[in-house]
Amino acid sequence: MSNWSEQLQDIGFEKTKKADGTVSYCYKAAHRRSSFWTQITVKQVDRPNPSSWQVTYARSEIHIGIWKIHNAVSNIKVIVYANSSSMLDEIKANMQCKPNFLLKISN
Repeated sequence: MSNWSEQLQDIGFEKTKKADGTVSYCYKAAHRRSSFWTQITVKQVDRPNPSSWQVTYARSEIHIGIWKIHNAVSNIKVIVYANSSSMLDEIKANMQCKPNFLLKISN
């Protein structure tokens, strides 16, 4: 296991391997009110040695309808990183983002 993979798992990401052999790392925030990004997914590009990483940040919110409660994605951001250390620094910074009114306006 490489260093970036271990560091992702240390900060709370779960490693999942699909039937086609692709590996992804997923982080789900425990409380949507304490973290702006409720789900962060990391996928490596190229195997076995990644040349870059695709990181998807998603903010889902609960919308109450007349008959159902819906879990809708209200904000999504996809970034491709070529350097694992800058990717990890950016992920850690985005994990610290808190939801607030001004942040919603700026996005």
